[in-house]
Amino acid sequence: MESRPTGRTVELLLNAAFGNPMTTARSEGLCAGDPNTEVSGVAVCYAPTVDFLRRAANEQKNLLICREHPFFLHSGVNYSYTSEGLEAAIKDDPVVAAKRDFIVSHNLMVYRYGAAWDRFRPHAQSAALAKALGFDPIKWPEEDRQRAVVCDLASETTLLALANLAVEKLQCTAPRTVGSFHARVSRIAVIAGETDPKEALARVLSDQKIDGVIAGAGGTIDEVDGAISYFRDVRATGRKIALLALGYGPSEGPGVEEMARWMQGVLPDLNIVWWPAQDPSWIPRG
Repeated sequence: MESRPTGRTVELLLNAAFGNPMTTARSEGLCAGDPNTEVSGVAVCYAPTVDFLRRAANEQKNLLICREHPFFLHSGVNYSYTSEGLEAAIKDDPVVAAKRDFIVSHNLMVYRYGAAWDRFRPHAQSAALAKALGFDPIKWPEEDRQRAVVCDLASETTLLALANLAVEKLQCTAPRTVGSFHARVSRIAVIAGETDPKEALARVLSDQKIDGVIAGAGGTIDEVDGAISYFRDVRATGRKIALLALGYGPSEGPGVEEMARWMQGVLPDLNIVWWPAQDPSWIPRG
């Protein structure tokens, strides 16, 4: 009987397929566990929460590949900040300790491929979100490395209609807006995850035909390097434009599913499953 690949073997294969772009990235690759452990199964998810760790142990999926870090650390291609302060602050945190102990005791491995995937396919997360909502992104130039995609809608619609569509398609429970629910839109920028730093958002909105933005923007309307302040000022200085915030996790889900499909092509001998994350919103809906 042939031996199973180890976590380290999977890491080398994925890094080679990515073109080894992240040799200096922090908080990427193996985040927890022993990479010499043989892989019994692979699950791809947005964030390796305790619930998913328990599910992995129960279903014998001992390799988790995620967008987020198990211990809440950050760094990536879109951001100038790093997590040294956070890493020091949570070193003795009981939640971190409990997660680490569970991973070790159940022989799990957690790999993060967030920045590597974004560097490899910068539009993938946003394009997948647009397609999940039923929109076709306009083809972008080869040299365009920004995350946003732009979509022309088949017919003009309202922000409220888009919010209801997102609830239906993505099971997001609490979409929020900057601007009126009744604002009418026909060309939208779609940005999975955060709305991006101000510079990136400004480049997107330089297209004056864009009258709507769909973004993850966290569980609430987030603030990333002035992005939301900039967006509000764009509106305040006369531009008719509105933003729909879906929640960070729901906006990333379609792209994580696409990442899982791509990884299955790289690792055809492994059965790779995608686990969608539920929207953790606290806002009740009737």
